[in-house]
Amino acid sequence: MAIRRLPNGRYEHDYRVDGKRRYKRFRTKGEAQAHDLEVRTARAGGTLVDTRKGGKIRFQDLYEEWIARIEKVGARGSRPSSPVTVAGYRRIYKSHMKPHLENRVLATISLTVINDWLETFSTDDARQRSYRQLGRMLEYAVGRGYLAANPARNATINHVQQPEPVRDPAALTAAQLQSFAEQAANGGRYAGAAHDVYRLLILFAGTTGLRWSEIAGLYADALTFGDKPQVIVRTTLVPVDGRLQFRETTKSRKLRKVPIPKSIAALLEDHLERTHLGGLVFTSPTGAPLRSSNFARRVFQPAVERCRADDPTFPNMVFHDLRRTAVTLAISAGANVKVVQQIAGHSSATTTLDVYAQLFADDAHASASAVDELLNSATVQRP
Repeated sequence: MAIRRLPNGRYEHDYRVDGKRRYKRFRTKGEAQAHDLEVRTARAGGTLVDTRKGGKIRFQDLYEEWIARIEKVGARGSRPSSPVTVAGYRRIYKSHMKPHLENRVLATISLTVINDWLETFSTDDARQRSYRQLGRMLEYAVGRGYLAANPARNATINHVQQPEPVRDPAALTAAQLQSFAEQAANGGRYAGAAHDVYRLLILFAGTTGLRWSEIAGLYADALTFGDKPQVIVRTTLVPVDGRLQFRETTKSRKLRKVPIPKSIAALLEDHLERTHLGGLVFTSPTGAPLRSSNFARRVFQPAVERCRADDPTFPNMVFHDLRRTAVTLAISAGANVKVVQQIAGHSSATTTLDVYAQLFADDAHASASAVDELLNSATVQRP
């Protein structure tokens, strides 16, 4: 890098960016020296890029490049993202980004442009999801050298508020779980024509903590009975753009073994013997694979409403709350955090503690009471 004085009295700064020679002229030598310092500082910090690239690439071009990478190696570059994740990214782009940002040149996407875009959203949830995706896309642009910095890196600066939760997470007691299972099998559209497999599905979900996609994609050969009944979670059934797809993997992409209470295992074994199924464990009355939207509308939510009518303490819940129910029952039964991690299917016990910290905190009082009983029942010999 060099600064030289030109015949007209101005000063020219000669420097390189990404191996290419660049020139910039200044009115005074001090201004040229200040620019030289900026370039050296940026180079030392690894942020010196040729931002002119951002003036040639449209947002649509960035999206196509970014989504192709997501499909191939995922956001972290270690494994492809699932079709469900990719479909979600595509929906957000089509619904919220394309109408406003498609033809914009990257270099023109400023803090003001982003804030104006954020004002177009009608819900906080859509705003936050779209902003998070925009931040990931622009961070990729920074890594590729298209931008010097990510203008969507700070949710506080961009006035993106955390959506208010629609409801609090819920968990059922053992008695409520039993009542709910009965309503799912015998009430509503199944009044007088019970579909007992739905009762079993609710009990199974509320005691093993499997996700909906894992239950819908559960095959009979994944179940083991005997003295230590368990389920090996290895397949899922997920909707992708309206079509159900079986996947030989789970959310964590790892097999996991989850113990099944013996009473539930006995019901499962009887169900498989009666139906003679070698395929899916849980199906619709017609034998078709289960869809979460249909099950929620036709079975789950009507059963919740009937239970709430009979029991004022019954919570307003969604299917995912059966995972919390399974964890709550396991903790109440004295399960340690590693067992709860196995049930929840988390990659680490730290994640389990973060998600269910309050449950373990509540259980701490029961633990203290149990220790107190041990101390009171012990015979203390004094010298």
